[in-house]
Parts: sequence; C-alpha cells; structure tokens
Amino acid sequence: MKENWWEDLERVRIRPGLERIRDLLEALGNPQKGYPIIHVAGTNGKGSTASLIAEALQSQGLRVGLTISPDMGHINERVMLNRQPMPEPLWDQLGEEVEHAGRKLQDVPTFFEAVTALAFLAFHHWNVDIAVVEVGLGGRLDATNIIDPPYLAVITPVAFDHMDRLGNTIEAIAFEKAGIIKPRSQLVLARQPYPAARDVIMERAKHDGVRVVEPSWFPNVDERGVFGQSPAGPLFVPLLGAYQKENVATAFAAVEVMAQDGLIRDWSRVLQAWAKFSWPGRFQVLHRHPLWIIDGAHNPHGIRGVLETLKLEPYREYQWTIVFSALVDKPAEEMLQMLVPYARHVILTRVPSERGGDPKRLQSIYPEADFVEDPWDAVQQAFDRTPENQAILTTGSLALLSYIMEQRRKHAGNLVK
Repeated sequence: MKENWWEDLERVRIRPGLERIRDLLEALGNPQKGYPIIHVAGTNGKGSTASLIAEALQSQGLRVGLTISPDMGHINERVMLNRQPMPEPLWDQLGEEVEHAGRKLQDVPTFFEAVTALAFLAFHHWNVDIAVVEVGLGGRLDATNIIDPPYLAVITPVAFDHMDRLGNTIEAIAFEKAGIIKPRSQLVLARQPYPAARDVIMERAKHDGVRVVEPSWFPNVDERGVFGQSPAGPLFVPLLGAYQKENVATAFAAVEVMAQDGLIRDWSRVLQAWAKFSWPGRFQVLHRHPLWIIDGAHNPHGIRGVLETLKLEPYREYQWTIVFSALVDKPAEEMLQMLVPYARHVILTRVPSERGGDPKRLQSIYPEADFVEDPWDAVQQAFDRTPENQAILTTGSLALLSYIMEQRRKHAGNLVK
C-alpha cells in the first residue's frame, strides 16, 4: 500500500500549521465539507473514545467514517468505514489523487497532512452520514483542525506530552487542545486530571459561546472490563485497562448529547454494540501462558493508567517481565522509573523509527536490564525468560506496538524461540 507521497517527504516529520492542508484540500475540492464531524482531541484516550463514539453511531444504521492515528502495523487502519479499514486498492487509488494534487503545491505537505486529506477524500467518496476525526497532535494547529465548526468537539484527559511542541505547562498544553473548540459547536469534556487544564478549556468554551457537557455517570472496571448500571441500562464494555472507565464515561456523555439531538434513537443497540467492542494496543492480551499484554502508554499519565490496571485482580498476582522503549521526545526515564517496582526483569529495546530514543541511557535506572536492539527479538527473549505462570508487559510507545504487531503478522502469530 501507498505510504509515501513525495520523494522528500519524511513520514515522521511534524510541521504544525494549517496552510499546507488548506491548500491541499482546496486542490482536492474540499472533501472535508458536506457531512457532520465529531472532532476528538486530548492527551490520552483519544482513539478509544473516538472509536466508541463511532461504534455507537454505527449501531444506529449510519455510515460512519473514522480516522485515527497511529495504526497497528497496517496503514489503511487509519481510515475506516463502519470500523472496517479502507480496502487496499481504494487506499492506493485515493492516495494517488492526493499525490497528484500535492505535487502542484509550492510547500510540500507532511505525511500526516497527506493521510488526513486521504481520509477526508475517502469520507466524501463513501458519502458518509457522519465522520469521527481524531486529532494527531495538539489541536489548534493540527491538520484535522482545518474543518469547519464540528457538530461536536470532544476533549479527553489532558496531561503532559509533546512538551517540545505544545508547551511546558499544563495551561499551555490545554490551550492547544482547546483549539478545536469553535463557535456554533458544542463540547464534551472528559474528567480532567489537572484542574488548571479544565479551567483553560472552560474559558475557551465560554469565550466562543459553546455549550459544555461533562460526564455525570462513571462506570466501574475489573479484570473483565468496564461495567455499571448506566442511565440507559446495564453496561459492559470488554476493555481491560483501568483507564478505560474514563473513556467509556466520556463516550457515554457524547452519546447522551447525540441522543438529545436525535442521532441516537435506540440506546439498546448502543449497549449491545459496546458489549462486543474491541480496540487494539490498549491493555490487549496477545498470549495466555505466559500472559503477554501490550499497551501503548507513551507518557507518564498513560503509564499511571497501566499501573492502576496492574493493581487489579488477577494482574497483581503476576511478576512482570517488561519490554520497554519510548520515542526520543518522551520522558522515558520517568516512565521506566514508574514501571520498575512492578518488574521482575526489564528488557530495553529501540523503537525502529528516526524518533526512537536511545534505550542504553535508561540502564542507569535498572542496571540489570538487558538491551535487545530489535523489538521482536526483545519479545522472544522475554518469552524465554518468563515462566508460563508469570507475565510479560510490552509498553512505552504505540510505534513500538505497531512494529511488533507487524512482525507478529509476518510470523503468523507464532512466537519464534
């Protein structure tokens, strides 16, 4: 499948700003117009929340576009219709249209801008009833923010991440996330771990005259998933991470807004759809003996959510072999320090990306750690070291998980020892 658009385009390059995506979409006929959009920003939980909302809308018989990032090893997973990845031939066909339009531009768009344009082009091609769009980075200057005022903006928990681009204070980061708020829209705001972030977002919503809805009901979580007696009836969502209770609460609040507006007419179908819901890379079980779990936590707030889950039964009974790697712009030392108390052993590896950090600098935190260059080889070593009645946790980066899942598919799901 097509993954590169212009010869000098670096897949990982980040260049905030709306000028290039505006020019590219204009060259494509502005395919981002003509259907309502739900725009989802935040530090953690964006993908799970966006997908839960898309699943709820799909349960009502609607054609629902969804774009998320990153993917779990297949690039066409970034653009979906009714939770199904775009067919590979269509990805290549629309990718060629994006490249043809982009070659005429003076300023070459980035990889993310190309994929964003491709998503909007696909939504137009599919004649979707509604689209759910996940922000890539930040919000205010993210390529997805080229859209007109969305039908609904959603902001998940805001925490410290991408501080080199978004700012060193929680207020600065929240200001960037709040950039998706626009007049003539409405906002669903998740419960915030930092009151100062909520204050900034609420002030922006007040300035723009935007109605704000915050979750009023919160479920429970155990080793089976998220559950509770919701205002719509008994709810169960088979997501294992303890942090998913916040994402379910936020998605539930969004569905309540959509029910008031007539988009959701049958709550029972929503609850039935959520009872079968799955989302890759978030406390996902890949193997049972030994237990192997992968989680894309890529900042301290995300790691804290993983550790909250490890305290639940039955996970607190395990000793964990931890396979860890993080990108160069992440506080890897802090993240690893949080994980070490739960580790029987640590294997450090390297995210296979130009943004991959040097794992050897982390050995001072855990001197007994092994270093294995290739993440798939690191997983094999973890299985060699871990008894069948214990567990393995692979975490630190979604890019790390994407590579591992790609290698796992190449090996037909088998672990090579």
